[in-house]
Amino acid sequence: MLRILNPILNKIPVQRQTPECIGSLRGWAYSHRRHRVEQMKVSKNAAYGMMAFAAIMWATSGTLSILAFDEGASVLEVTVLSYVFSAAILLPALLILDPKSLLIERKHVLPLLAFSLVTGTFFSLSWYFCLEMTGVATAVTLLYAYPSIVTIASISLLGERLTAQKALALPLTFVGAVLVASAGFAEGFSFDLVGIGLGVFTAIAGAVYYLWGKKFLDRYSANTIILYMTVLSIPPLLIIALPLNPFSAVLTGEAYLWIFLLALIPSTIGFVVSMFALRYIEASKASIVASIEPVAAVAIAFLVLSETINIWQGIGVGLVFLGVLLLRLTREKKEEKPEEVVFDR
Repeated sequence: MLRILNPILNKIPVQRQTPECIGSLRGWAYSHRRHRVEQMKVSKNAAYGMMAFAAIMWATSGTLSILAFDEGASVLEVTVLSYVFSAAILLPALLILDPKSLLIERKHVLPLLAFSLVTGTFFSLSWYFCLEMTGVATAVTLLYAYPSIVTIASISLLGERLTAQKALALPLTFVGAVLVASAGFAEGFSFDLVGIGLGVFTAIAGAVYYLWGKKFLDRYSANTIILYMTVLSIPPLLIIALPLNPFSAVLTGEAYLWIFLLALIPSTIGFVVSMFALRYIEASKASIVASIEPVAAVAIAFLVLSETINIWQGIGVGLVFLGVLLLRLTREKKEEKPEEVVFDR
């Protein structure tokens, strides 16, 4: 799949290109983005902090989903309604606060639709059904193969380097994520063939999110990308879900509350913040930092659902944090001082 995406990625224009006609929409947007820069600056460490915050927001997904399922909501109901609520949050907010983020070029509609299908529609359906078929341990283990995919693919697709700290951080965070996920669940690993196939797809889709999202950030703001990823995911979800009649039962008010929070916290705040962070740090490093998600998920489940934490999970937590710290404590030779970046949106 990444080989297929490579020529598509290379066709997306970047900001550094000079527009042919300043009067065109592309030229106007280019000029607008070049001159509209806020004064607040953040360091690379702050950008890593944003990525970690996004991962913590994503970590609430499991607990909120379980609370919604306990109220009688089905997988399809949670998936479809969370996207609808997220769009209902994003659209009015951006119309008021950032209306220019709604503008995209016509030629990018199809690439954004493809991006939404892979990282939105099919990822969400695959993730929830993989959980149902294989259990949490297998699903999380398969999903967290994506930092390795991102790191390897970013060398050719984004021109990033495979440094020593990345090579050390990858196995540490992967093993840590597996321990955190599997040690707390009695069902252990399951080898349902369809479920494993769906889990492998979630890893590929996760990698596409970082790699293709990084490329889109050369042209559009984080607000624009997440808005269109959310809105364009809804029609395919409805096409898939409606024949299965997922809304036959009447949901309780509590179920709607948990689904709304699922849309607000991981699906809206988490994705927008992660895209902001991805603009300023390498895709490979961002994906490794996001490995703290299962650690945060266990902590949230402990606090909200009263789940227990055992020694193996504690070891997994330590390995994840060690891997993430390696990315910042070990400086590359060319980094003589902390790099500052500027918010442009």
